[in-house]
Amino acid sequence: MGEQQNNTKDHELEKIRLRKMKALIEAQKRQQAAQNQVASMIEKVNYLLKVVLSPDAYSYLMKLKENEPKVYQYIFNELITSEVISNIDYLIGIITARGGVPRRIPLDVIIYLERQAKGIKSQIRIKRSDGEMMDLRSYLTKE
Repeated sequence: MGEQQNNTKDHELEKIRLRKMKALIEAQKRQQAAQNQVASMIEKVNYLLKVVLSPDAYSYLMKLKENEPKVYQYIFNELITSEVISNIDYLIGIITARGGVPRRIPLDVIIYLERQAKGIKSQIRIKRSDGEMMDLRSYLTKE
């Protein structure tokens, strides 16, 4: 009777081990699927940026991504909104069907967004006759 009880316990332990292994395998599959989905989304967003931005604007943005990640993230959030993410397959379908976009976003827009992210305001500097440099506002209010 003791041997039969041990066999039953071993059988129950084996069933528990199998259930835990199945749960681990399922969790790994879900994690892999989520990673694949994220990788696929990143590829789609990169494709969209390549198509919508002019080549020089895209390369400038990629340099910002390497050198200034916070500025890149600001620009990325301005260009790729949640609506774009939710409709990305539809947008890619339209772009593919039409063979591209009629007008691409120029480098100037990326530089403008970079300046916004860094908080740089534009200034017009004037060189006076005596060689002194001053901003336009000061120049106009003094004379």
